[in-house]
Amino acid sequence: MSKNILNYIFAKVSKKFKYGTYIRTGKNFSGKICIFHRGGGNKKIYRCIDFYRRLNFFGVICSVQYDPYRSAYIGLILYDNGLFSNIVLSDGIFVGNKVFSGKKAVSSDCRSRGSSLLLSDLGLFSIISNVESRPLFGASLARAAGSGAITLSFTSEFVNIKLKSGWIVKVSAAAVASIGYVSNMLHNMTIIGKAGKNRGLGKRPVVRGVAMNPCDHPHGGGNGKTSPPVMPVTPWGKNTKWSHTKKKKIDKLNRNLFRKVR
Repeated sequence: MSKNILNYIFAKVSKKFKYGTYIRTGKNFSGKICIFHRGGGNKKIYRCIDFYRRLNFFGVICSVQYDPYRSAYIGLILYDNGLFSNIVLSDGIFVGNKVFSGKKAVSSDCRSRGSSLLLSDLGLFSIISNVESRPLFGASLARAAGSGAITLSFTSEFVNIKLKSGWIVKVSAAAVASIGYVSNMLHNMTIIGKAGKNRGLGKRPVVRGVAMNPCDHPHGGGNGKTSPPVMPVTPWGKNTKWSHTKKKKIDKLNRNLFRKVR
């Protein structure tokens, strides 16, 4: 089968996983702005992603695609049983690579980069990504570009993993995770370069409070150029610097860098 025919087939299959969405402008049902600095942006198509990966089959990466709704690359995978799906790619995975998706390892090839297995089947100090916080709930941890986690300790029921933020999370051993870091490692090196690129991302301009009128912001008003007060506040009068907004219990959890996910 020629390359052109294969590309045509993959394009047709990829179209089945796409559907249109509407732009969210940060307004509520009555049209009032609830979240500032949102609006506009380019049209985006959502791609359905398989975050479960429990088929117990090998698959081949058919194409690597850009997804506007996430920072990592996604790949179209064809499994041995004939099913297609989109997955979040791990770093170093290209077209033609073979990966495994399942809950039970059947050979040593199942532990290659980009494959997905249960946490109980992975070794100590393994680099993982796309981790389920709870079994059968889909991957929700370490999904951004270049992110990953490391397994620290194992018990019969739980696994302690360390996230890139430094938090140690206790996850069920029956949860599924992918092997390796997430793709697009240089995403944080992206330079915006111009204001129009941010507008294309749906971000509207940010106006300083001191440049507004008194009816719009507590910092507004006055004659000529003025500075913000000693204690800057939000448009609703709450302190915006130096004061804690989290509860003491949450601060204590942050200091310990430990959290349990049931």
